[in-house]
Amino acid sequence: MRVLVTGFPHVTHLNHLIPHAQALQAEGHEVVVACPPGAEEQIVAAGLPAIKTGEPEPHSLQNWAKYGLLPSPEEMEELAAKLDLSGDERDNWDAYYQFFLFSARYYLPPEPREDIDNLIAFAKQWQPDLVLWESWFPCGGVVAKAAGAASGRVLNGPDYGGWAIEKFAERRAEGHETPENPLAISLRALADRHGVEVDDTVLLGHFTIDAIPAPSMRLSRNISTVPVRWVPFNGGAVLPEWLHERPQRPRVALTVGVSTRAYHEGVDLIPKIFEAIEGLDIEVVGTFNDNQLVGAPPVPENLRVVDYVPLTSLLPTCVAAIHHGGSGSFVATLAAGIPHVIADTEEPQRMVFSGEGESISVTVTERSVDAWLTARLVKETGAGVQINRITQSAAEIRAALLAVLNDPSYAEAAKAMHDAWLARPTPAGIIPELEKLTEFHRAAR
Repeated sequence: MRVLVTGFPHVTHLNHLIPHAQALQAEGHEVVVACPPGAEEQIVAAGLPAIKTGEPEPHSLQNWAKYGLLPSPEEMEELAAKLDLSGDERDNWDAYYQFFLFSARYYLPPEPREDIDNLIAFAKQWQPDLVLWESWFPCGGVVAKAAGAASGRVLNGPDYGGWAIEKFAERRAEGHETPENPLAISLRALADRHGVEVDDTVLLGHFTIDAIPAPSMRLSRNISTVPVRWVPFNGGAVLPEWLHERPQRPRVALTVGVSTRAYHEGVDLIPKIFEAIEGLDIEVVGTFNDNQLVGAPPVPENLRVVDYVPLTSLLPTCVAAIHHGGSGSFVATLAAGIPHVIADTEEPQRMVFSGEGESISVTVTERSVDAWLTARLVKETGAGVQINRITQSAAEIRAALLAVLNDPSYAEAAKAMHDAWLARPTPAGIIPELEKLTEFHRAAR
């Protein structure tokens, strides 16, 4: 098969696609990765061929504002009211509108984008049999349909997009007056320009590759899925010498994710965590860059700060991980088979914009968009605990961490989750099914 892989050109998005592309390439299929510009170096470093579609531009608020793509609090609340959301649905909606839709719309402005038009032109010329597209990059559905290819959507976290599509359809089927999904509206200008109708195949693909480890974390319910094991990929690095040696004390990883490296100055969680771990007879390895440590207190004696080391190399040497609940950190911890200590404040997700032009800025709730789902899952399974820097003292956080380290039931539950993860097929293991689905869905050539 010829397989075109595409997604949002950022490390947190592409890291989930790369194992699929590598598996297909290793199986003898012809694979290219074609994204908007800016990720070519990362793609090539993974041993994959990259297609250049234009010149990169920063994912800055100024560019979002320039294209008129910033979220509207008024629209968010109006649509939420018409969908009659309650309970957990409101958390889903806040994440969908403010984060999923915010990211998706960047490459779907009302006016044509040269890089996206170049991507579709390449697909039409190259004629892939299958297009695999990351769920936060819905342009991929248009790319596949315009090229006459089978369309495979790849989840890289909870399926906020699929949940919203189902919610709009459910309200409409119940006879309620229901506005159009803003994702469909955003896709229409691009789809019309390339002679494509915005239907369920464009929005959801012919099938969805689903690596989410539990239905409660997936959110969508009635889509056609291909279950797969989520293989964590963090890129390569030259490993430090201290990582070669067996730890002298129990080692605990501490990470607040990749996105905060670029988009946050200082992390509110850090001061209380530093206080909670100080003096404990453990070795904590914190992966922080300078941006994340702005305003942090002095580093405790038992904390080793490193700018970067792949979690896939660090976590197997650890007995537990303290993390922010993002899907990437969660799955890396799951794959290592160790317990989780997940930081989730349970605040409503909110993006508040201020200023104009070059001075525009945003304040974002310091809470991973996925944390409430990953924290709930580890509590339900017993594979970890949730901590809350707002409602808990440093002493309470310390007690929660010590419970995870000293009570063997947490390690046993984490191993059970790991065993269930191992039971799912690998990206290589689903290739025969992808071949059959591609043969069935691609346009006649």
